[in-house]
Amino acid sequence: MKSVAFSPDGRTVASGCWDKTLGLWDVASGRQLRLLKGHTKDTVFSVAFSPDGRTIASGNSNTVRLWDVASGSELRQFQGHIHWVESVAFSPDGRTVASGSWDKTVRLWDVASGSELRQFQGHTSPVFSVAFSPDGRTVVSRSGDKTVRLWDVASGSELPLPQGHTDSVNSVAFSPDGKFLLSGGGVMRLWEL
Repeated sequence: MKSVAFSPDGRTVASGCWDKTLGLWDVASGRQLRLLKGHTKDTVFSVAFSPDGRTIASGNSNTVRLWDVASGSELRQFQGHIHWVESVAFSPDGRTVASGSWDKTVRLWDVASGSELRQFQGHTSPVFSVAFSPDGRTVVSRSGDKTVRLWDVASGSELPLPQGHTDSVNSVAFSPDGKFLLSGGGVMRLWEL
């Protein structure tokens, strides 16, 4: 397995696999509930549940797909990346999906229509992780270029953030209140926003 995520209610786990499939698992019993097939190239690099737990986003090759948890059917595809999609994340209101790719971009997608809303450019290496702030107004991305970048969702502009990593940044996360950002590479750094 390449990626895993808990459903919001904690009862289900989604797994993205090397064999191009997406598995749904019952936490209590360990039983596989469903096997979702549709990705035709490469590994499923990232999976994320929507805030209401009814939808899953998954990323691989150059495509992000949305799936209905109850039926297992594919709802929509987001296409525009020109390289592997390494990370996907839902906004807190569930209306937008962010994706980070080896094409060095972060893109925002409208869940209802499937249209691309915005593209953030500035990284000089693949984008390995994306996350929304708790209020949904900011997206953070981390990259192999040793930077963490903050993006304003409404304007598309990059927000200032001091840099300091000397190694590739492997992970980023907002605190639940949105006041702090944690980034990890060779060293973990805590930023007050």
